[in-house]
Parts: sequence; C-alpha cells; structure tokens
Amino acid sequence: MVVTSQHLDHITRRAKDFGATQVILFGSALTNPEDARDIDIATDVPLRDIDLFAGTLENELRCLVDAVPLQQKDHPFIQYVVRIGKRIL
Repeated sequence: MVVTSQHLDHITRRAKDFGATQVILFGSALTNPEDARDIDIATDVPLRDIDLFAGTLENELRCLVDAVPLQQKDHPFIQYVVRIGKRIL
C-alpha cells in the first residue's frame, strides 16, 4: 500500500475525535511510505479507547493500523519511537 498525506490527515482528524493531542508516525509508513505494510503510530488517545481508535482507522482506511500508547513515557520502546518518529499531531 502507499501511505499518503490523506491517510495522515485522516489519522490526525480521528485522533482529535478520540481526544488525542499527540500522534507520532513511525515504522515503514514513515521510512518507506510507498511500500508500507501497515501504519504504525504512537498516540496519547486514552488507554481505554486505543483499540477502538485503531480499529476505527483500519475500517476507514482499509489497512492495518498499529497504535501504541504514549502514556508510558519511561518505557524504552516509547522513548525510541519518540526519538525516531515524526510527530503528525
């Protein structure tokens, strides 16, 4: 699949609907958007809603979306994502 600016705009709009103030794009959608297998994002969508958020995006964008919570800022993986990712919201 090709990840376009329209995909990213849609993700940020939906994230705001779910109460997010941050979305960070990482993984193949960032490094190789022409051949991405999925869209990896980290977000501060409330934990109780993160699965619903990802599922909503998958249904609307018709592609796999992996959403990881930013709430655990001390976790090494989250620190890595913040460092290498691109903030889109």
